[in-house]
Amino acid sequence: MRFWGIEPKVGLFSGLYALFALYLNSRLRPGISFPLPGLVLLLSGLFLWLVCYLQVSRAYSRGELLTKGCYARVRHPIYSIWGFLIIPGFSLVVGGFMLFLPVIYWLSVLAFIGEEERALERRFGDEWRKYAKRTPRFVPRP
Repeated sequence: MRFWGIEPKVGLFSGLYALFALYLNSRLRPGISFPLPGLVLLLSGLFLWLVCYLQVSRAYSRGELLTKGCYARVRHPIYSIWGFLIIPGFSLVVGGFMLFLPVIYWLSVLAFIGEEERALERRFGDEWRKYAKRTPRFVPRP
């Protein structure tokens, strides 16, 4: 599996829906949006994404399984950040039919995440299995 994992597939499904939602918004003008909460989610998400991206990029270039930093609490923090902060934030800013985009995003992540996890298991073996057993996929334990 390449560095980007399942993101191109998830992006394709989410992107197609986003284009469809923008089209519907332009034709039907639903007028429902929440710009300020959306901007807060979006900007905080982009900051957290950058932190995680830098961490995983360094580990990937060294051929290591990252289990510290952002990856200490969940196995897929970047997908979580996109799914709980960035995409919902963007959806709230744009509004209308875009408000359904987080659902499309999560459905596509859930459809493809097994593929990425199998590739990680093949690459890192027991190290991945132990990490996966103790670390939740998307939402940290309390």
